[in-house]
Amino acid sequence: MNTLQLYSSDVCPFAYRVRLALHEKAIPHEVISVDLGNIPDWYYEISPTGRAPLLKQKDQVIWESTVINEFLEDAYPDRPLLPRDPVARAHARIWIEYCNNTFQPNFCGLVFELDKKKHDKIKDALRESLVFLEAGLAETPGAYWLGDECSLVDLTYYPFFEQAVVLAKYRGFEMPEKHVNLNRWQATMKQRASVQDNCRDSDFYIDAYRPYVDGTIGK
Repeated sequence: MNTLQLYSSDVCPFAYRVRLALHEKAIPHEVISVDLGNIPDWYYEISPTGRAPLLKQKDQVIWESTVINEFLEDAYPDRPLLPRDPVARAHARIWIEYCNNTFQPNFCGLVFELDKKKHDKIKDALRESLVFLEAGLAETPGAYWLGDECSLVDLTYYPFFEQAVVLAKYRGFEMPEKHVNLNRWQATMKQRASVQDNCRDSDFYIDAYRPYVDGTIGK
């Protein structure tokens, strides 16, 4: 296959998922940065949504981070990031679905909700999500979500935990220390080369999210 082009943004946790997958699979690619706070007109000619990430191969484009990572798994199977067993593969997708439909909306909802009166309810929902994730990780026999090997499940969740400093800074929400399994897993993920080559420090996220949390983005 020809070299892929990934349209990405350093601040976007969804684009981060794809960068991690590309690194884990050692897939040659070109990264093209898109400023999501000031999306250029040319990007709308490529992207149906105007959002990142987007993967382009020749004249074909694929968008939505979960779909992109599934495509990479299908197209580049030599370094698998999903189990081959159909049941285990289904369970992996269930965890990814939970992230996309429950954990991530709570996390991002707390970041982007400008009405402070709604924050307590969102925080409660986020705490419930973290309890559920902690219980799930407690059942894994290895260091990663599905066992001894890093998978798309780990790559799906990790960007949000790296960016949790934004919740602490702007919303007064600290990730609970009592969740020892989540903390252990996050420490393990930080040591992976894919994370070390793509991570950004706390100050970057605090600065990058400031326009979103104060409602000045695009103004």
